[in-house]
Amino acid sequence: MRNSIRFAAMGAALATAVSFGSAANAAATASATATAEILSTLTVTNTRGLDFGQVAVNGAGTLRVAGDGSITCSANLVCTGTRQTAAFNVTGTSGVAYSAVVTTASVPLSSGANTMTLNNFSVYFPDGTTLVAGASSFNVGGTLNVGASQAAGLYSGNFTVSVEYQ
Repeated sequence: MRNSIRFAAMGAALATAVSFGSAANAAATASATATAEILSTLTVTNTRGLDFGQVAVNGAGTLRVAGDGSITCSANLVCTGTRQTAAFNVTGTSGVAYSAVVTTASVPLSSGANTMTLNNFSVYFPDGTTLVAGASSFNVGGTLNVGASQAAGLYSGNFTVSVEYQ
């Protein structure tokens, strides 16, 4: 009986050694290449300001110059003159997508102590959001909020855009 226990233990040890030997033979290795592309720095340049033209006030209202250039003037305003989107040029690595946003939700436009609010910015990409030959452009529009008794004057203010690769 002792011998049969010894043979059983030796058989189990031998089977374990054979299975480890088989696992070692089943191992394999492979290598991979790691790459990285460094993109050129994005630049953005303003080429035209956002212009709401002239506005006559008969009560509170809004004048919207959308990013695509469409214009909406509310009933209490008379909107005339040149109205156009702001325009920007972008340069960077050709064939890479980018995005552009206005960095603030609203901006005050001032004429002396008088102010109006510019908000609801919209960005329009007439040529898409991929840099073709390393360049692209986009337009920015927004909504001008005019008070019921808005004082006459030339109002101005600044807004900032930010661009980044996608």
